Amino acid sequence: MAMARLRLMATLALIGAPLSACQALLPRDDTPTILPTLATAPPTGSSSQRLDANGYPLIGAFPKAATTQVSNEEVQATRDRFANVAARATPPSDAAYRQRVGELQSIAATQQAEADARLRAASTGDAAADAASSRAQ
Repeated sequence: MAMARLRLMATLALIGAPLSACQALLPRDDTPTILPTLATAPPTGSSSQRLDANGYPLIGAFPKAATTQVSNEEVQATRDRFANVAARATPPSDAAYRQRVGELQSIAATQQAEADARLRAASTGDAAADAASSRAQ
């Protein structure tokens, strides 16, 4: 009977120990608390959503300025500068494209030839001679 009580007390102690650690997060009275991670959250700024005369947000109404630091004149100047960029850009010519593809194909062929030569040298036993000559340099 004493052993059963001892086991019961040990079991209750093992169950109660982890649960007692949760009490630090719970308030001692009914007042609400803010967790430390939420208390250090940065403050949110005001929204740039435009409102109508009654204070309701206008759906799809974009702000007049990019941010509060940029004036309306700077925004309009930026829009004018980047207007019709696609129309002003010169499309790549077919000849330039073919020239670039030819250059890349020749580089690939050169690298492939070098790799094949090294593989042949390694398979014929010339690798030891190549290693000796590279050590001498």
